[in-house]
Amino acid sequence: MRPITRKLATLFMIFAVVTSGLGTFAGAVAAETTTLAGDGSDHVTGFNASPDDHLEHDLTADNTDFATDGTELALLNITYDGEEYVSVEESIEDTSTASHTFNVTQSALSDLPGDAGQNTTINVTAWGEDANGNETTAATSFDVPITFDSTYAATSVDDDSATIEDIEPGFFASSLDTLSFWSSSSDDTTDLHTYEQTVGVDGDNTTVTVRDETSNGTDAFDDAIGDKSSGDLIYGASASVEGTPVLAFYEGADTDIVNESSTYAVYNGNGVWTFNIGEEHSDKSEVDVYVSSQSYTSVDSFEAADLGSLFIEQASLGVSDLGSGFGYFDTFSSFSLSDLLF
Repeated sequence: MRPITRKLATLFMIFAVVTSGLGTFAGAVAAETTTLAGDGSDHVTGFNASPDDHLEHDLTADNTDFATDGTELALLNITYDGEEYVSVEESIEDTSTASHTFNVTQSALSDLPGDAGQNTTINVTAWGEDANGNETTAATSFDVPITFDSTYAATSVDDDSATIEDIEPGFFASSLDTLSFWSSSSDDTTDLHTYEQTVGVDGDNTTVTVRDETSNGTDAFDDAIGDKSSGDLIYGASASVEGTPVLAFYEGADTDIVNESSTYAVYNGNGVWTFNIGEEHSDKSEVDVYVSSQSYTSVDSFEAADLGSLFIEQASLGVSDLGSGFGYFDTFSSFSLSDLLF
């Protein structure tokens, strides 16, 4: 390599390193750690359950050190509305110290419900114990308001807030479903999970996360959805926003069908749904989100015109596609004949 070529190569390498470093700072949001003092001044802002952001709190010995307290274990829990969301138990490696720092990733609070831009107040309690479980360093307890980021809202469902029904198969489910040609497999379900909740949003700036924490909700949705690959449309379960059905995808949206301006849902597995709130809701401060482990064609409130707009116009599905997804009986009984044939 000639000297001038070597110099140019060196300069290029330096430029690449420098610009990549600048890109790291300019293009990425730096991880944030919020220290909780427990003195009433604490406030977490911009919360979006990121695994990169953390909460820290120091447990302080009552005496000169933890050995004098007789403390071997440091414990911390975080609760909201009487329900525990985080539980930490850590060994104190050096009991000659008088302080132990807990570090909790904000993703540990991914189940915490909250509206975009609004506060959810958690309670934090920390204390120390000896090897026998006796409290040896006195517990301190304090409240912390958490302001959700405008781009993030979350809600959850349990056995008390969900509508859970045992469904007896009807005539077509019991006789025609033996031929999948006629009806979707979702009609076979004997455990129907339905959940609807109003969630605060910042128009189309917000993504809403819905977590099903019922005793068997994950199984109900997995059975209803069946075997899917990332980006596949979902037929056996259903979703809506503001009472209007929206397309749902498995694990990730198909960008050939929807974009960031569209309203749609994604089932991520393990009972977790996310809703992308589209531009038609840009003026909304709250929306109703709905998920169900029954097919779109089984939801009585869904209009044929809306289903046609979704699956025929937006997703560009033909009769054969719809028949494969929903079953032909459900297709011809739930969609407008004019939409199907013209």
